[in-house]
Amino acid sequence: MSVAVIVDLPNGNQQRYEQVSAVIFPDGKLPEGWELHFAGPIEGGWRVVNVVPSQEAFETFAREKLQPAFEQAGEGDIVPELTFFPVYRLIEA
Repeated sequence: MSVAVIVDLPNGNQQRYEQVSAVIFPDGKLPEGWELHFAGPIEGGWRVVNVVPSQEAFETFAREKLQPAFEQAGEGDIVPELTFFPVYRLIEA
């Protein structure tokens, strides 16, 4: 079963998001097995929502790709707040 991941980035913004996403999503393509990705501003920061194959798959991605991308962009001090929940249904247009 797929898992939704809500990633809240305190003090995040569009510029920081663009720097990191350019590294982790080369050519604008999602990692294999990912179903959905969207992002936007929230009060006090930035929110990213993904639908991924599993929590373990996302945690591996975060450790191997996301954290190094934060560090490369000079954003290593940002600590993402993660929320996971199983996806019962995903309806696409």
